[in-house]
Parts: sequence; structure tokens; C-alpha cells
Amino acid sequence: MDEIKQNKRYIIDNFRAKNLEDNPLNSPVDRDLRIYLPPDYYESDDTKYPVLYFLHGYGGNNHNWTITSQFEKDRVLPFELIPKQILKRIDVDRILTYEKLDELITSEEFTPFILVQPDASLHIPNINNTKNLRGELATKGSYYVNSPFTGNYMDYIVNDVIEHMDSSFRTIANKAHRILMGGSMGGVGTLRICIAHPEKFVAAAALSPGDLHPDLLDWKFVVPLFKEIFGDRMSQEMGKKSWADILDTCDLVYSKDNPLLPTIKRDENGKVVSLNGDALDNWMKTRIINLIRERPNALKEIKLLINCAQNDEMGLAVGAEQLHETLNEFEIAHQFELYDDPKASLTPHILGIGYHIIPAMRFCLQFIK
Repeated sequence: MDEIKQNKRYIIDNFRAKNLEDNPLNSPVDRDLRIYLPPDYYESDDTKYPVLYFLHGYGGNNHNWTITSQFEKDRVLPFELIPKQILKRIDVDRILTYEKLDELITSEEFTPFILVQPDASLHIPNINNTKNLRGELATKGSYYVNSPFTGNYMDYIVNDVIEHMDSSFRTIANKAHRILMGGSMGGVGTLRICIAHPEKFVAAAALSPGDLHPDLLDWKFVVPLFKEIFGDRMSQEMGKKSWADILDTCDLVYSKDNPLLPTIKRDENGKVVSLNGDALDNWMKTRIINLIRERPNALKEIKLLINCAQNDEMGLAVGAEQLHETLNEFEIAHQFELYDDPKASLTPHILGIGYHIIPAMRFCLQFIK
């Protein structure tokens, strides 16, 4: 963190999020933003910049699901803990850092812009109190929705974060110069926010969006990397705990007053055979394909990219295809890809997102005027 603090363009900025005041979980109202300023930011007092907001995924916050300096490049994957023979199979050069972003802007491959990464964690521990490979307690995520049970995290992003940036930094404060991107939980958050507020963003990219569908109640979540490091039994147990926590959070965010999970009955093979339909409806109301059906014209106002790994270990490829089909049904223009990336095979979800951030930025930045 010292290296971050010593660089006046790599900033951790603290502010008060008014839309999180009096939230039901008493989650912190004082939040921080991880901010990257382009290389020439301090060369002129007059130049203003486009802004790209990047939303982090589940299980952490903007300090461990993040684009950051080379000094903190292990914030998503702890590279120093991964055996060398496995590490060789990770294409580290495809993972974006602030220094690489400096190079892309200085070489004029990217137009200069400000990168902002807000914190959208609920700041409450996962149900199993499990820790990540660095020993940090994993926390529950907000899914970037306004929930009567957890707080107004969509309003926090759209109002508090954007207003703070526009008032505190030299931003070009209009739709034509504002981009939204995110991965996993941040990917589905990107889509939800753009459907609710198409007036805010010119372009958006949802990387492996974590839009859960009913079939995923039976999903067996195993990270291939963990399987190689820890073996079958332990990796399956780790996945089982992680998946149980994700489902528990969905109940908390979407249907706390009528929870779904306690009503699920399974057969001898563990398959769901019955559940509370009203509770499931509460979950499904926030599914992106249903939000699109309610507001079919919203995403037509935004240049949109969506992609996902075919073998995503969280089972998100099926939902991504359904999303693609729904967008086509309503004639919503978008770029879509289901990819098979051998270099991401250790964790198609995490590495797949990491490898596709730079191409997604390139897609979005072309629409900045």
C-alpha cells in the first residue's frame, strides 16, 4: 500500500456515501474509492477527463477484487502462494495494472481517462467465516441493488460515487464521457445499473455477469486451480461453502422477509424437487432478462459488450447465453462472446475476467467523443 500512497496518481480517496446512511445492516457509510488518474493529469489545471467506473466481484471489495499497481497485482490471485509449475500457466502479462494502463495511454492506444473502483461490499462476513488464500475474511456482496434488507447500493453508485468524482476531480460530467464496467457480481451490477439509468453511461461491459438462474441452486462449484493445489475433496468442500454463502446472500438481498433456501426440498441425489415459489419470484425479479423485458429500450441507449467463458466454473455461461438471446429478441445491439481461453483454464471465471478487461476497455473507449 505504501507504493500506492507514494504515487499521487494512484489514490485511495475517502468519502461519505449518503445513500448508505441508516442501512439495515449498519454497513459502513464512510467508503473509499480506488482511483487512477492518467499520466498527464497534473500537467494542466484545465483538462477534464472521461471516467470509467469498474465494479468489483463477490467475496471482497475494491481492495482485493481490483485493478491496481504492479506492487499489488496479487490482490485477486496471490501469485506468491501458487506453485511455480502452476503459475507458469497463467498469462500474467494479460492482467491489467496501473503501470500497464499508463503505457496504453502514453502510447495513445487508449484515450486518457480516470478509472474509479468503488467499494460495494456489505462488510459482513460470509456464513462460514472462511478466508481467502491470503488469510483475509471473505465478505458478502451487495449485488449493486437497492434492497430494503441491505441498503441502496445502486443509488450509492449512481449518485454518491459519481457526484463525488464530478465534484472532486476534473471529470467530463456527462453521459458521453462516462463508462461502466464490471466482472462477475460487478458484471451483473453493470447491467442492472445501466437498465435503471441509461442516461448515465455511453458504453458498458459486463464480464462473466453473475446473473443467477434457478438451475444454479444445484450447481457444484469447484475452482480448477484449487483442485490442483488442494485435491478433489478439499476443493469440493471449499466450493460448497462458497456457493452456500452466495445463495445465502441472494436470500438476504432479495428475499430476507420470505427466504427461499429454508424451503428447498431435495431428493436423494441432492436435486431440488420443491421450493417456495413466491420467494423464488423475489430472486427472479432482479434477473437481467426480466429487467430487460420490463424496460426493453433502456439498453438501446448504451453501447454494450458481454462475454463469458464457456467453461465458467460458476455455471454462468448458460445465463450469459440466455441474456444474449433476450437482447436479440428485443433487437438490442450488443457485442457478445462465449470464449474458450486455454490460458484461463485454472480458473476460467477469475482469469477469464482478468484477461478480458483490456479488450473490454478498448471496446468502450471507442465511443468516447
